[in-house]
Amino acid sequence: MKKKIGVIFGGKSPEHEVSIESAKTVCSRLEQAGFSVLPFYAPRSGAWRLVKVKDLLSGARLAGPEIEPSLGAGCFLKKGGGNLKPDALFPIIHGSTGEDGVLQGLLELVGIPYAGCGVTASAVGMDKIISKELAALDGIPVLPHVVIRAHQKAAMGPLLGKAVKMGFPLFVKPVAQGSSVGVSKVKRRSELRQAVLNAFRFDSAVMIEKGIDRAREIVCGVLGSSAGAKASVNGEVVPKGKHEFYDYEAKYLDNDGMELKLPAPLSAATSEKLRDLAVRIFLALGGSGMARVDFFVDPKDEKKVYFCEINTLPGFTSHSLYPRLWEKTGLKPEKVLKELIVIALRAAAEKRRLSIARK
Repeated sequence: MKKKIGVIFGGKSPEHEVSIESAKTVCSRLEQAGFSVLPFYAPRSGAWRLVKVKDLLSGARLAGPEIEPSLGAGCFLKKGGGNLKPDALFPIIHGSTGEDGVLQGLLELVGIPYAGCGVTASAVGMDKIISKELAALDGIPVLPHVVIRAHQKAAMGPLLGKAVKMGFPLFVKPVAQGSSVGVSKVKRRSELRQAVLNAFRFDSAVMIEKGIDRAREIVCGVLGSSAGAKASVNGEVVPKGKHEFYDYEAKYLDNDGMELKLPAPLSAATSEKLRDLAVRIFLALGGSGMARVDFFVDPKDEKKVYFCEINTLPGFTSHSLYPRLWEKTGLKPEKVLKELIVIALRAAAEKRRLSIARK
């Protein structure tokens, strides 16, 4: 009998539409891999709904019976009666409430195995400050930064001054957002305050990071768990046209906003170093399932590499980086998804073996 996989998509973040596109690929590829798929749509407001795969793929209105999780029962209840008990869940909600540990915590309470990183790794990976500091503790090179939190916003002048001393360019980022939402490249002091205020629209904490002018942006996929993780080939993201870095518009709105070089034109030594660092970062943060790790490489000296960020729930659209990295490595998307389900089921079995009693 086919295993039933619930694919959860949509969500409340600015990446809602990207999540829908990812779900289209995930649902169709899971079916090709031999699974039965239950698409669970989470609108920006209102109850989750069980929708049809054909409606999702065709772009039709996403309508269907309302569903809600039954905590601890390992199922979802359908409005009007009946329940759904998938063998595993595949969350593909990008951004806040989807890849920051919030959704993962809910799924832990429901008690159904799910693909991808757990609560802690998801929360840590989403927070650019914590993930950088944990990586640095493991000896991973990172760039210097300044943090401005909400309570410091009204009197942030000294912190802006501290950031200016790092030298331009600077990158201003919401601490816990994905897909370059709210990210700005700042080349002069007069632009800095407005860039910080813009980032505060998306988060209660903002990071100002020392930049490398025209840094090479290298991405690497990781697949596995603490029992064994592997890295894909590296890819180099080259912004095109008006884009000076791989911003949100280049990712999703401009069809000609970037070029992905596969594999990245790096020396064998640098390529292996980055793949090793990607796995080390993934494991240092307690990752499981999948992640994409992003690096900066100095264009003048490729031996100078820096960890940028980790994406624990990377896009899975037809043109997303993560599946393309693995396809170039030799794993087709349906194979990657199948392995992710295997890892999810294994992780759930390992948790069940842990004692919940005091003695």
